[in-house]
Amino acid sequence: MNQPNPTSTSSGSTETSPSNLAATPTQRFAAGSLSPSVSSENFNRIADLRESLQTADARHNGEVSRPREHLPPPPPIVTRNTSVHSLDSDRSSLGTYPENQETSTALYQDHLALQWEQDPSELDQRTTALILELYFLHAGRATYSMFPRKAFLLWAQSGRCSKSQDDRMLLYAILAMGSLFSPDSGKRALGKRFAAVATYAAEKRFGKFSLQLCQTRLLLALYHFAQGQAQEAWDFCGSGLRAISALCLNTEEGIKELADETPELEYGFDRQTFEECCRRTFWSGFLMDVSLDLRRLTTTIDLIQQQRYNGFFGGTLFVVSIEDAFVRLPCVEENYESDTPCETPLFNYELLNRFAPKTPTLGLMAYLCLISALWGDVLTFTGRAARRPDTGYEQHYEPFYTNAYGRLEGWHAMLPANLRYTRQNLENSIAEGTVGTFMSLHALYHATAIRLNRQIRTSAMPADKRSRNIECALQNASTFLSMMHTLALINRQRLNDAPEYFFSTPFPGYALMLSIDVITSAGQFTTLPQLIDTVDATMPCIVDLATFWASARAQQKAVSNRLKQLTDIAVEHRQGVNHGSLGRFWKIQESLDVAYGKDDAIYKASEQELFKAVDQLAHR
Repeated sequence: MNQPNPTSTSSGSTETSPSNLAATPTQRFAAGSLSPSVSSENFNRIADLRESLQTADARHNGEVSRPREHLPPPPPIVTRNTSVHSLDSDRSSLGTYPENQETSTALYQDHLALQWEQDPSELDQRTTALILELYFLHAGRATYSMFPRKAFLLWAQSGRCSKSQDDRMLLYAILAMGSLFSPDSGKRALGKRFAAVATYAAEKRFGKFSLQLCQTRLLLALYHFAQGQAQEAWDFCGSGLRAISALCLNTEEGIKELADETPELEYGFDRQTFEECCRRTFWSGFLMDVSLDLRRLTTTIDLIQQQRYNGFFGGTLFVVSIEDAFVRLPCVEENYESDTPCETPLFNYELLNRFAPKTPTLGLMAYLCLISALWGDVLTFTGRAARRPDTGYEQHYEPFYTNAYGRLEGWHAMLPANLRYTRQNLENSIAEGTVGTFMSLHALYHATAIRLNRQIRTSAMPADKRSRNIECALQNASTFLSMMHTLALINRQRLNDAPEYFFSTPFPGYALMLSIDVITSAGQFTTLPQLIDTVDATMPCIVDLATFWASARAQQKAVSNRLKQLTDIAVEHRQGVNHGSLGRFWKIQESLDVAYGKDDAIYKASEQELFKAVDQLAHR
């Protein structure tokens, strides 16, 4: 697990320099007054911590003081502990400090321990409320909708209910994630401290599995992913998924068992809502399942690698197998919000059979999980197929291709009318605040189709199959580029009336870059100016995402480079530069994503095959 990384006092930072913590604008969170709801036992613990801090501060300032006593260990809470580690091996034992230790790290961790004891809403109720709203507006909606907004906010901001250490750990993780979406730099800076407190708390809860620990680790993974810290994100996500597995949240039986073992259900939820929260925690972990390869970058520029749902594909294995998901899909969001979750079907690939009996309407998150499962299947298959020999390659690829395409068509056919892509539905999703998930559904659908068609061994496939795949990849790329172009136009029209961000979900940024990479691989000179204008018009979507996500900043750089290449080609053509045998066509040699390697139906295709497909697309 990741320890907080304090900077030296000479750096000038007031965020992590122990001697300056009390002087920062975050002092209410760094050393807030004791809230009246703190129990006498916790009051004594906090008083001991305060005394330790004063002693450490005195030493830091060169004053004589008595030796600092050990920090008392956190009191145990009632949770199901299924860790393979014994209590003696719990890493929280590593957090005790020897006598007279005078390092800034010890002082810094003392501050974190003290803040962990404080309910953030009682330290600064207004700031906490604002950041919680930002979390639910951007990260906590249908995409990673673990909690019902109204009920959770009521619990989080209530001073009447006592919150456990695990509760406070989770709240700090949520605040860290929510702070990323604040236009206020001060609140964004607070997020670093919230993340440090949540990280410290998660380390102290090592091996003490609880629902809050699962959720905290997943949120810290998402926080680090947004910051561009791929290794930390991978580590937190993996540990979160293992905690989910330890609690058996991938089965209905495990969820009911956890509810039975929790006398006072978390967050003030009733039994049905608590069980639905457990299901959504599992599905959030499934969506967040990291698949990245830390040994190499996947692109020619420094891009963030891939999660199942965020970023870029790297090549390591998924932690969660969809075949081990014996849990119901998330219910309709309106039912969850009203504390009346309805029964939904268990995950089953038969749901994606377009000839199967009609499925009752599901929630946004459920449709997202279904298409994400297909995306994961395609990533896994194409990653493995890239390592297969040419012999028997077609016989191995074609059955999967047929099956995957059938499931993609089945998923698209099961979408209710309001989730099918039309401009009116797009505008409705903006008005309802679900545009991020709406666009993510279609981004995943088209990205899956593009990957399925694009990543093939061209030398091992017959000409007719190569042509089919090239045409399908170009068509899906063109369709999604058009969708994002429409979104960009609507966004531009809304800027004067609604300057706040309304689109902050990361995957569409990756799908847009993927589509641009395909559609700008080759083309006709007559349509090049229009293509440049279309790609340029979609840039504000990536720019908006780059405000929050490091992956989008890399995508912005990649697309800007491609725009420059296209502009240079257009200028050369106007100047009469001879492009040899290309005639009325132009072609770019290098992909934005080198992960495809030699298995790339677009960039490894012959000019004749590629130009034929481009010509057919232009005349549709």
